[in-house]
Amino acid sequence: MLGHPKGLAILFFTEMWERFSFYGMRAILVLFLVAKAAEGGFGWTNEQALTLYGTYTMLVYLMSIPGGIIADKLLGQKKSVMAGGFLLCAGHLLMAYTEVWAFYTALTLIILGVGMLKPNISTMVGGLYPEGDHRRDAGFTIFYMGINLGSFLATLIVGFVGETYGWHYGFSLAGFGMLLGQAVFIYGQRYLTQVGNLEKREVRKKDEIGQNIPNKFTKEEKDRLIVLGISFLIVMVFWMSFEQAGGFMSLYTKQFVDRNLFGWQVPASMFQSLNPLFIIIFGGAVAALWIKLENKRGKNYSAVFKMGIGTVILGLGFLFMVGASLQKQVDATGNVIQYSGMYWLVGAYLFHTIGELCLSPVALSFITKVAPKRIVSSIMGIYFAVTGLSDKLASEIGKQADKLGDLTVFIGLVIFAVTMGSLLAILSNRISKLTHGAEDNEEEMKPLEKDSDSDLNLEKQPS
Repeated sequence: MLGHPKGLAILFFTEMWERFSFYGMRAILVLFLVAKAAEGGFGWTNEQALTLYGTYTMLVYLMSIPGGIIADKLLGQKKSVMAGGFLLCAGHLLMAYTEVWAFYTALTLIILGVGMLKPNISTMVGGLYPEGDHRRDAGFTIFYMGINLGSFLATLIVGFVGETYGWHYGFSLAGFGMLLGQAVFIYGQRYLTQVGNLEKREVRKKDEIGQNIPNKFTKEEKDRLIVLGISFLIVMVFWMSFEQAGGFMSLYTKQFVDRNLFGWQVPASMFQSLNPLFIIIFGGAVAALWIKLENKRGKNYSAVFKMGIGTVILGLGFLFMVGASLQKQVDATGNVIQYSGMYWLVGAYLFHTIGELCLSPVALSFITKVAPKRIVSSIMGIYFAVTGLSDKLASEIGKQADKLGDLTVFIGLVIFAVTMGSLLAILSNRISKLTHGAEDNEEEMKPLEKDSDSDLNLEKQPS
């Protein structure tokens, strides 16, 4: 994080521990729901578990819309993150209790907490950098690494503890991670004094008869909102495919994959750690590859193009799951005769990760560049709400496996993701023109003195 504002480290570790709690709980949620009562679970069917999982993840991100609006209009991003953190601490710790009322109350608190925290902490990252600062994309990549470091640790540790020692021990561990994240954010307030504050209301214009009227969007802003809307459509396609990991693919792994590794039965939830592990390993390489290609081309690739390519790569990843499904054999009574190899999962998660690296951090940075500044938190909230709707669609797609078969579902995901991603990549130049050069302003900043009241060092730093 050298050469970046000190506030980035605070947001990095806050988000890392928040994601540790979220992904830790997510890694074992469906498995807990389908586990028999004697095993400490609820004994639900796959369909019931996927329905709750989809509804929960949808609501988690849908609440980002009111969370963003509250930040833009009432609290500012910093206070909203603080409030969301306290709600999350309460919710995750309540998951440690075995009573059904505690379970549903905990989910409600987590939904409200993520809605307040998620869109606003991402927006604060963009606020650390002034317009045109060439470090912004790199800052979001670093921040994104924090997200996935937390996810990697969670799916390994929480998944292992939950499946080995008891589900509620795993939930408790996830809650402890959230406490650490909140402590980091409280400690780091002195490094965030100039970011995430409530903006003053804009001066209203007056019409001819002296009545106050609100400022309107300019033609340029309307065009940029159209581009954001188009990008959100591909975001929905991407995440409704990608999020099979926490639901359908998790159940498939539990039931049909040979998880024996040198005599040890690998817990199904731990396979979800492959995605964040690959992000940590390949995140820098993918970013460097784009830079190399752009230098060779003499021009930057647009965010829309990168998002389309990412969706294509994701779709190709499901070819590995097609291979896994073809390898699996089940008799007429439903007993597994031959299991799928673990290597199919490794290949699928690798391609899914490369696709994610092309889309997700790019989309976050893109929003902070293109969205009108007065509603940027609200737009970020819509982005995460789209993610939530995608999660719900993902669970509905996963439920079709019981009717259509897993092979049909995996083939459908390949065709749909590759087709939609290719279409967006082909049309990316036309679409990107509507940003009116918002992505072309990443010029090198002139050296400025460091502001003593903040940690935003605008001097050009070595990369």
